[in-house]
Amino acid sequence: MTASLPVAWRRGRHLLSALLFVIIALNLASIAGAQGTEPQLAQARELLEAGNPESALALLDRVVKQNPASAEALLLRSTAHFVLGEDKPGRRDLKRALEANPGLRQAWLNSAALNLADQNYDAALEDFERAEQLDPAAADNDVNIGAVLILRGDLDGANQRFQHYLTLNPGSAGSFYLVATNYAMAGYAGLAIENLQRAVEIDEKSRLRARTDPNFAALETQPRFQDLLLNDNYRPPAGSYTAARTFEIPYTEGDRRLLRAVVDALQIGGQPFDRRIEATPGWALIWADYRIKVTDDDKGQGVVQLSGAPESFTPLQWRERTEEFFRQVDIQLLQRGRGMDVP
Repeated sequence: MTASLPVAWRRGRHLLSALLFVIIALNLASIAGAQGTEPQLAQARELLEAGNPESALALLDRVVKQNPASAEALLLRSTAHFVLGEDKPGRRDLKRALEANPGLRQAWLNSAALNLADQNYDAALEDFERAEQLDPAAADNDVNIGAVLILRGDLDGANQRFQHYLTLNPGSAGSFYLVATNYAMAGYAGLAIENLQRAVEIDEKSRLRARTDPNFAALETQPRFQDLLLNDNYRPPAGSYTAARTFEIPYTEGDRRLLRAVVDALQIGGQPFDRRIEATPGWALIWADYRIKVTDDDKGQGVVQLSGAPESFTPLQWRERTEEFFRQVDIQLLQRGRGMDVP
């Protein structure tokens, strides 16, 4: 149940490690929209989103000088300061924003994040509760408050909040993943793995994401966590198209010729695919218009398995696409075998 940081704050130099439990979707658009007649705020928001906090700060300095009581401008300027690692002016502007407009929900969320960074959990809880009062239907209320409760040692209260959050988002892999990270960071390995498993069942890319997520670092020695990372239990839905081809070249951790041939075949065929390849000692996954798994069979020969959604292809399209794909894999392997390519 690890929480995500504001997009802009991830680039800052301070606070990041301490804010891992907070879910704050930095809604810069809503901040600027509160003063819809002020194009300067919209421009500052765009600069922040584009990763140019210096220019945003310079613009916001002028806006605040013209209108010192603009809570939206002060909140945006505080964000720019935090992105630049400027803690004190960021906190000062955030305080001024709340004084100017206590109804600015995003400011309370940011204040909660700062209190979490200071390990002032009681104050963080109060901030999140103020945010909930301002928008009781907001999707992040339960997970925000649950994150603070688990930090305060109130596991039962956190569980209630997290379960309500998941009830509202039953088919969301991201929601289960978020809950899993919070449990992991708080040291509840079983609950973390249980929720991560559910996230993977909904979207197997959650497993790839978890591999490099520092929030799960404490679980690396857990056998259940390793089993989750190393086992591919995917089964194509009923009616899916499937195809497979066996190759003499095996898929092994030390010999990546087959995997490289598959990637090159996709590129040569002009097929878009996710560049994030999930590779383990026993198999690799590539997501394109269809799912591609590279592994070995019982005889130690390489196998490339394809599966595709029935609504994405006609039978003829599936046959033509897969035959051409396998032909290209054969060509790429042949070139490597002749030394025409570097494995």
